[in-house]
Amino acid sequence: MKTKNTLIAVGLALGLAGYSLPAFAQDSGEPDKAAIEKSFPSKRPYSPYAGRPFPARVYWGDTHLHTSYSMDAGAFGARLGPKDAYVFAKGNEITASSGQRVKLSRPLDFLVVADHSDGMGFFPMLLSGSQAVLNDPQGKKWYEMIQSGDHQGSRGGERSRPFHRLHRLRVDVEYRRQQPAPQRHFP
Repeated sequence: MKTKNTLIAVGLALGLAGYSLPAFAQDSGEPDKAAIEKSFPSKRPYSPYAGRPFPARVYWGDTHLHTSYSMDAGAFGARLGPKDAYVFAKGNEITASSGQRVKLSRPLDFLVVADHSDGMGFFPMLLSGSQAVLNDPQGKKWYEMIQSGDHQGSRGGERSRPFHRLHRLRVDVEYRRQQPAPQRHFP
């Protein structure tokens, strides 16, 4: 018991001694202004933008745009493809999916076409009545529903197998065809 109390006392004394160490620090006084200026000569800062309260080069664009090549956008009425999106982003006039002529007040500095890889290009094939789609019974059913305006059968449940079977018809070819589009429009 005596050894335990001794260890506690020694530990407490060392701990308190550690808190008193800053008391031994000395004040070196005020620095000499001439020595500071000699050590750090005043010159233009390394970064010319340091101290600016505003951005000097602002870019405007869209970081997430879906075209008719994405199943969700195509299903909700988008009829323009990636090429149309880039032409529009560059400030050119195009005809929108609604049939109206549209043009931006100024071109975008950048555009990211973020079409989904699942089903890429399937919706344009479906709308055009591609024979590859019409040869499949589900593809033919969807095509006829869209042509008739009857969208009652599109409530889900029947999507997975036929959709994935049909979207493979075009995904690889479409991806390779669209890959260079951004470089052609925004070099």
